[in-house]
Formats: sequence, C-alpha cells, structure tokens
Amino acid sequence: MTGSQALIGKTVSHYRIIEKLGGGGMGVVYKAEDVRLPRYVALKFLPDNHTRDPQALLRFRREACAASALNHPHICTVYDVGEADGRAFIAMEFLDGTNLKNVINGRPIGIERMAQISTEIAGALEVAHAKGIIHRDIKPANIFISRQSGSKLLDFGLAKLQYAGGLASLGSTGGPDETASLSTASGLLVGTVDYMAPEQLQGGPVDTRTDLFALGLVLNEMATGVNPFVGTSTSATIANILKDVAEAVTRRNPTVPVCVEAIISRCLRKDPDERYPSARALLNDLNGAFVAKQTLPSGQLAETIDESPLHVSRLIARSLFMLVQVAYLVMYGVTLYKFHEVLQTSKHLFGSFALAVLLLADGILGTPLRIYLFTALAFDFGNIGRQFRAVFPAILILDLLWASTPLLFLGQLQALVLLCSGALAFLPLSQKTLIYEAYARAGGRSSGIRPNSRR
Repeated sequence: MTGSQALIGKTVSHYRIIEKLGGGGMGVVYKAEDVRLPRYVALKFLPDNHTRDPQALLRFRREACAASALNHPHICTVYDVGEADGRAFIAMEFLDGTNLKNVINGRPIGIERMAQISTEIAGALEVAHAKGIIHRDIKPANIFISRQSGSKLLDFGLAKLQYAGGLASLGSTGGPDETASLSTASGLLVGTVDYMAPEQLQGGPVDTRTDLFALGLVLNEMATGVNPFVGTSTSATIANILKDVAEAVTRRNPTVPVCVEAIISRCLRKDPDERYPSARALLNDLNGAFVAKQTLPSGQLAETIDESPLHVSRLIARSLFMLVQVAYLVMYGVTLYKFHEVLQTSKHLFGSFALAVLLLADGILGTPLRIYLFTALAFDFGNIGRQFRAVFPAILILDLLWASTPLLFLGQLQALVLLCSGALAFLPLSQKTLIYEAYARAGGRSSGIRPNSRR
C-alpha cells in the first residue's frame, strides 16, 4: 500500500480520513470527517518527498496563513492547520465539484458561466489585494467550481505580501518579500509558467496587476478553450508571453462580446501600467460588460457596443495600411523630385515660397517615418500599435499639412483639387482606424474595442 493510501481510515488530529481526492507535486488532498463537528473537510498534506524541504514547508504554511486571513465566499475557507506524525496538514472547506481546468477541457465555456466565474474570482482577488496579498499562481487548476457555492479560489502557497504593513504573520519570518527566493532559487521558476506575467518571468517586481494578467489568461481560456501563449516547450511559452500578442478571442469564438474581448486585451498588456490598476476596476468592467449582455435583447446588444467600423482580418488591415504608406512615399518622392516646379508654382499662385518649403520639410520628415511604419507592418512588429498611438499626433500634423498639396493647383483644377484635399485630409483618420483594427491588442484602442473607462 502506498503512503497516500495508508492514511485512509486513520484519524489525524480530530479528522477521520475517508478517501483520497487528488494530489500533485505540492500537496495530496483527502476527504475527511471532522469528528468534533458534523462536517466534511478537505485535508491537504505535503507529499512524502517534501516533508523535510524547508521551502516546501514555508510554502505550505504560507498557503494556510494567507487563506485563513481572507473571508470571502469565493475563497476556499481554511479551518485549521496542524501537524501529525511529522507531517503538516491544512484542514479546508470540503468542496464538491471539479476545477476550472477540467470544466474547460480544451473547449470554450458558455458566456453566462464565464460571466459568473470571472466576476466571482475578480471579487476574490479584490479582497486578497486589499489585504496586501498577491496570489501569484492564478490558473484554471486553482479555481474550483463547486456544485453548491460557485467558484472558489484555491492555493495561496505562492502568495506574496505587497507591503510590509499587511499580514505580518503570513507564514514567514523573513519579511514581506521573503518569497522571492522560492521563485528564483537555483535559477528555477516555481509556479505555473503558462500563466505568469512578463514581469514575473523576468524576475522583476510583482504587484496586484501581475494577478490580473494571469486572470486575463484564464478569461481568454474560458472564452476560447486554449491558453494563447502555450508553446511546444517551456522556453517557447516564456518567449511567447514576453513577445507575442494574444489573438483576439472573437476570432476563435465570435459569440464573445467585443467589450469582453477588450477587457481580456487590457488584462494581457505586457506593460503593467497599461493593465487594470486594480481588481475593483476590472470587476466594474466585467459587471458592466456581462450585465449589458444578460439584460438586453440580442438585437439591441450591438447598439450598446461601439462596433468597429471594420470587420476584416488582421492581414487585410495590415495590407491596407501598408498601401497607405506606399501612397504617401510616392507623393513625398514626386514632390521632392519635382521640388523646383513646386517652388515656382507656390510663388506664382501665392506670391510666396512658404507652402513649398513646408511641403519639402514634410516630405523629408515623413519619408523615414513611413518607411519605418511600412517595415514594422511587413514584419508584423508586436508593439506597432503602441508605437503608432505615441506618434499619431505628429503623423496627424504631417498629413494635414500634406492635404494642402493640391491647393497649389487650385486655380487650375477647381473642384477636383478640393476633392483631393478632402481625401488626403481623411487619410490620417482612416490610418488610425486600420492600425487600431489590426493592433488594438498591442496598444491601439479601436473605436470598437473600448472598456468602459481607462481608470
């Protein structure tokens, strides 16, 4: 009989062990009966090979202390912590159901169920973060779906205190940041790489927004059935998280509302400053998005969401935007090549070389910018959306100036010149729509991809 089976039927402290529920690398869980109180509990023990590992014991104590300090209907309740025959154990709320990983099982779940789970876990994180506790291991396997009480957040073994004034007794004696050694010892990452935020993978400072990145991945997986960053190896997954932009969830599951896609996109920003600043802010947007869907007739839902003016693939949007760059480069080239004639026309029509000089400066400044944008789009740079947002004010000025080019010929072509000027003045705005359509998930903010606010 194995060590885990040998406990069945025995009484540990005042808990009679009934059956084994499951186990993993950092814990074995049994169903047990509390002989003092008429209730079942889940007893979690350290595996035999970790009973003398000080770091594993520290993680185990941290889980007990963190969870027991939190009182929330969607955080698994810890009743007791103790030791028997040299083995530490945690007595927790017994839950009947399965974890979210098994619920998803490679397939999207329904929008209503996704709404319930996401709002419940965001609320649980709000409470944990208010206590200064960062979970650091949010993933579907750590979210339990109970048949009676909805979803429950589990396993605070990697929890970290955000500030020294928080729960000083969080299973440690080394100060609020002593947990860093657990995730970096011997150059190894402890936790689940598939759901780690970029700053967590790079060994940088983590805060509550690190949990929100992981929750964004969980939302993405509920919506599509897959984690968008998982590669063929751990190193490939790390590279994907650090560099890639997650594919829009609506491309895998068109039933997901655009506003929910926007929420997921914001959670998954590489830069923590661009994510939601708090679980409360995320919860507000989740409530707004899902309430709108659940309370309105399906025919009215589209009217409540600013739909994107385009519904095209990213490749088509990129190609159109690249075509715009080529058109501008051609116009710059023609003006610079024919600059002497442009100069004379400006003098003849307006009595000044000013307009021609402005166009010359515009062409000189715009040429390298347009070449860079074309190159970035051709090679599909992941951060082009963020960069375009930063330079768009300058592009707008350059393009509006360029729209004055046909005015050089106003006396000769009349209405056609005005039409061309109007078309050129419209191009900057069309570029904005195209780039945000293609790269909203990398820093752009499409008119069709808007959370309720940018808190």
